[in-house]
Amino acid sequence: MAFERPIKQDPPAAPSIDKVEMRARKLVLVIGHGTLPRCQIMADLGFGQCGRRNFYRNYLYPAYEKGYIKLFKPDSPTSPEQAYLLTPKGLDLLATLTAEEAI
Repeated sequence: MAFERPIKQDPPAAPSIDKVEMRARKLVLVIGHGTLPRCQIMADLGFGQCGRRNFYRNYLYPAYEKGYIKLFKPDSPTSPEQAYLLTPKGLDLLATLTAEEAI
């Protein structure tokens, strides 16, 4: 009997553009025109404390990289008082989403 090497599995694929955009839209709608801390955003999206890594990877970082959100205190990103707010691009998306809901 020969030993077979296990087949390497491909790494999980990055979320599709549609999923990333859908999650960014949810995040933009939750933050709205104000500033919110991470824990409040997570609660509004239905995440528990144990879902923090998933929240960062699938919601917060993609929205930040796409330019929809920014840090309230960019000089201290790990501050316990850190919050997030929408950029002008995020505000444009919010206006588009609220206009679509009105139709």
